[in-house]
Amino acid sequence: MLKGKMLKNLRTTTLILTVLVGLLIFNGVSAEIVKINGTVNDFYGPVGDAEIKVYDALGSTCESNNCPSADVLSLQPIKTNANGNFQILINVSYEKTYNITVKKENYENTTKQLTLNNNSQNSSLEIDIRGIAEIKGVVVDAESGMAVKNAGVNILDKGYRTGDDGYFVFENVSAQTHTITIEHDDYTTQGYPYDIKPGKNFKTIKISKAYTTKDYAARVYSNFPSVIIGSGETKKFNVNIQNIGTKDATFEIQLLDTNQNFKYRILNQDNNEINKIFVQSGKTGNFYIEIKTPENIKSGEYKFRVKVGSESPAELTLIAEVTAGSTGTYDFDASSMYRGKAVNAGSEVKFEVNLNNNQSADTFRLNAGVPKNWKYYITNTQGEEITEVEVTKDASLNLLFKVGPPSDEEKGTYKVNISITSVKGKQTKTLSFEVNVRQEKEIYAVEISSPYSTKSAVVGEAIEYSLSIQNKGRAKDNYNLAVEELPAGWTYKFKESSGNSPQISSAEVDTGATKSIVLQVNPSTDATIGEYKFKINVYGKANTTLNASILIQGSNAMKLRIDDLWVTIEAGQEKETVIKVQNTGLSELRDVELDVTKPTGWEISVVPSKIASLPPQTTGKFTLKIRPPVDASVNDYKIIIKAKSAEVETSEDQIRVTITKSASSQWLGYAIIGIAIIVLIVIFKKFGRK
Repeated sequence: MLKGKMLKNLRTTTLILTVLVGLLIFNGVSAEIVKINGTVNDFYGPVGDAEIKVYDALGSTCESNNCPSADVLSLQPIKTNANGNFQILINVSYEKTYNITVKKENYENTTKQLTLNNNSQNSSLEIDIRGIAEIKGVVVDAESGMAVKNAGVNILDKGYRTGDDGYFVFENVSAQTHTITIEHDDYTTQGYPYDIKPGKNFKTIKISKAYTTKDYAARVYSNFPSVIIGSGETKKFNVNIQNIGTKDATFEIQLLDTNQNFKYRILNQDNNEINKIFVQSGKTGNFYIEIKTPENIKSGEYKFRVKVGSESPAELTLIAEVTAGSTGTYDFDASSMYRGKAVNAGSEVKFEVNLNNNQSADTFRLNAGVPKNWKYYITNTQGEEITEVEVTKDASLNLLFKVGPPSDEEKGTYKVNISITSVKGKQTKTLSFEVNVRQEKEIYAVEISSPYSTKSAVVGEAIEYSLSIQNKGRAKDNYNLAVEELPAGWTYKFKESSGNSPQISSAEVDTGATKSIVLQVNPSTDATIGEYKFKINVYGKANTTLNASILIQGSNAMKLRIDDLWVTIEAGQEKETVIKVQNTGLSELRDVELDVTKPTGWEISVVPSKIASLPPQTTGKFTLKIRPPVDASVNDYKIIIKAKSAEVETSEDQIRVTITKSASSQWLGYAIIGIAIIVLIVIFKKFGRK
């Protein structure tokens, strides 16, 4: 079937070509169909789904170079396959130049010219196109994961400096393998090769701190190595020195290439002039270089160098950009007494920071750098969070820098910092702090508790324990539930809540959360009095056990015994009968009494009215006094009785009472006797006369 379709298509194509060739011959022109087999490639190889179009080049019948060519027999636009291949059929009757154009999203439009005539043969065509890429990324510290600000990111001749968030972006970069070079004063200059694909790319670049095996070595840098200054003004450079050597050291500070018309001073944080600074190994120190320009200084850029140390010295170039007129005099100090504190993971620590404005009134922006997932707040002494403050000349402001490591943070020493930038003076001063995190929580830890781990019960009574499972670890966990060391014949089940809630066998608890469940224990019916201890176990990635117990105090059972179930009595008379109540359980019964239901109008009393306590396996006696009314008729009556206590009650029983003689039947006898006497008197009178 497929071969038949292909043959049909081939015949159709042949017919079309024959007709076209015939038309050309008929017009007196000899034409040739030229097949062009092409391939489109980029830096990484074949490019699929690229769009190919053929245009008549300028100089032919087209007045511009964007006229689609009528000589192309293939259906346009032509698309490359997955291997980057395409094929074009062109009907050539005379020499002509064509523009073969390749287009694809995220690629440069590329055109390749091709000149053909009616003697041209089938040929191959290779077209190379350039992918266009956008590269976004972030530079982070390899150890802490914190964003690295002020890092120089370089690709070929393009450069970018990261901000506080460590991000960088490059646009219109060729899509090929590039080496991205990262430069920073605190880190070794490092180059990383990346395959950059057409379109959008995102790269996270981890860089490592620079280390040395030398005893004495330093790195010197400034976050703002250039200041703008007017004539006759004074400004300060904030300079940092990092001791990257293996030993604590005192470093000498020298200024080189200074301008003879400038005045220079090297100052510590207390504004005292110094020429040396002591820095512990691995730590960073801070000092200032104050410059003052003369009144008649010319505008321009003035450079000088800072040299720190004598053995393997470090150098830094600073720039004073002098402008005409005054830029104002701005200067401030930032200090903190405590530069390192300890805190438990999940808690908060605060550093007191003092901002002192030495010159003109200025506005200061506040920022902070903390490790990933840490929380921080910059507040005033009243606890209000602030991001910007205005401080007048010679005034000071106390700030609180609060940081909080997450509860799952690993123990160790972490660096945090607060940056204060003057808006008018364009100075930034950064205070660095060390936070020693203590991790009291394990990754997996669990605790189970109950408000009542020991409970009392009677034989055959189910009892419930309210349990709380608290995940005290740093990760979510799923806990299996089990009870051990219950006596044989006892059963148990865990439930979501009290009552008829669903049975469960495990519970998932998030970190820091508590889950409430219920344990129901069913003692066997033959359990004897005593205390039974057992264990409630929780099994997960962390395990724990709760010791619990049940105190079996006995059982509650009571039996009612009536000696006389049938009694006879005359109406209006009183009769007594004995009712016995037996405690057949194993526990004491309290407040035992009889509940009597009597016929209407009858008088019934019980002596005693209540037995306060009935010990196990003993019998209590009640005297039941029954008095029917005098007008009660001869008949059978029922008295319904049951016994009850504070713990249990019996089923109902009854006494049958038969009334043998009543007042109405006596008067009826008297009436019958009277009638009989009257009848006898009448008979006697009648027959006595005769």
